[in-house]
Amino acid sequence: MGSAPLALPRPEGRLAAALRALLSLVALLALGAFMARAPLTLALLLAAGATGALLLLRYPTLGLYALAIAVPFGPLFTLSLGGFTLSAAQLVLAAFLGAWALQALAWRDLRVGRSRLIWAALGLAGIMALSLLRALAMAPALAELLKWIEFPLLFLYVGGRVSWGERRWLALFLLVGGLAQGLLGVYQFVARVGPPGFLLSDRYMRAYGTFAQPNPYGGYLGLLLPLAYAYALTHWRAWWRPTTPLAFVERLLWPLSVVAGAVMAAALAMSWSRGALLGLVGGAGLVALALARRAWPKLLAAALLLLATLPLWQPLVPGSYLARLDDTTAYLGQDLALVEIDDANFAIIERLAHWDAAWQMFSAHPWLGVGNGQYAVVYPQVALPRWQDPLGHAHNYYLHTLAETGLPGLAAYLILLLSALALAWRRARDAAPWPRALALAALGMLGHLMVHGAVDNLYVQDLYLLAAMILGMLVAPLTSTPSGRDEPR
Repeated sequence: MGSAPLALPRPEGRLAAALRALLSLVALLALGAFMARAPLTLALLLAAGATGALLLLRYPTLGLYALAIAVPFGPLFTLSLGGFTLSAAQLVLAAFLGAWALQALAWRDLRVGRSRLIWAALGLAGIMALSLLRALAMAPALAELLKWIEFPLLFLYVGGRVSWGERRWLALFLLVGGLAQGLLGVYQFVARVGPPGFLLSDRYMRAYGTFAQPNPYGGYLGLLLPLAYAYALTHWRAWWRPTTPLAFVERLLWPLSVVAGAVMAAALAMSWSRGALLGLVGGAGLVALALARRAWPKLLAAALLLLATLPLWQPLVPGSYLARLDDTTAYLGQDLALVEIDDANFAIIERLAHWDAAWQMFSAHPWLGVGNGQYAVVYPQVALPRWQDPLGHAHNYYLHTLAETGLPGLAAYLILLLSALALAWRRARDAAPWPRALALAALGMLGHLMVHGAVDNLYVQDLYLLAAMILGMLVAPLTSTPSGRDEPR
């Protein structure tokens, strides 16, 4: 047998290798000299940053786990850059998406998850980009548009590059963040930690977590809570059977979902947010319909029975809760300029005044709106007397979308919601517990989003990233089987 000739490196190859080695040595010596002379804090930050960058380049999904924690705690760490305010969640998102792009280019693997939902999201982003033509202030317009660029990017990454097993870890980190926020809210409520305006009957404090306001805090808990009770409902039998083989993360997820769900539900009630309470009912209703597709007549009969027996169970509900829900519709149709303002109705009249302003903006510009991100800019021109503070949004996302992007924008947003609902409803028929749990979690989240969105804007403080992660987990990853199990990469 003949042997293959020994391939010796050419002189040019040896020279290039020597130059690379020399440059690497010089770079290491320069870095060592800098680290030796730099302050300890800066040196530690640089070392941690370099380590994190290397880990992200090798395992970009680690950044996704960090994002699950950064979404609720991002408001604590912000960075002002050229008129834009970036939260910790947005910085983490940029870092791990950039690492993913570099890795995909290096491996020549640009595949992502496929779903019709992405076209609906891109259509909404396109209409928002078109509405920039009417923008008076570009900074808020571009900031709002950036949300709907980040949303499909994160959705594509989670849907295509994150395996079923990695999604379990993502769910664990999401629930850990929710549990931490819930415990913080319970502490604020009981210990009365917060501004005086959040006091309830001089005994408790409205819970607000790290979100500065109870309404977005209740929205965060309401969007995440379905993940907890969906997992608890679909996996309790497997967890309690000692013979069922479960991975380590699966053993952790069920008790965590039960504990985090209970704490988050209590904290949501302690936020005293009308929208969050209504959203919780809407999300749970969708999940109940999905769990009992063939039993919807029984569910309808149960709902009618609850209404018929209202006088019996109404005394069991705290009167202040019912009063808050009743007050929401008490002033509809009245002339807000003539209503006498007091502490009891201030929040209601303020919200209705912003609805009126949004409707006036839409009436003046029904097709393109006043421009993406321009609600607060245009608000002084249409504000009612005594209500000059724009508050940033219309406290009703449907009216807010009408005001800023007109009828095409609202149509695109509704198509996005319906597309997401259709995707989650189809996935809820999956026989495998884990994909079914994710579908139920998405249904509960969407139900909360649609109902709570009628009285508030939940696309604030990075909550849209939470929605993108949960919806992205619905899409089957590139390396999976129909049963919800991962295939080898």
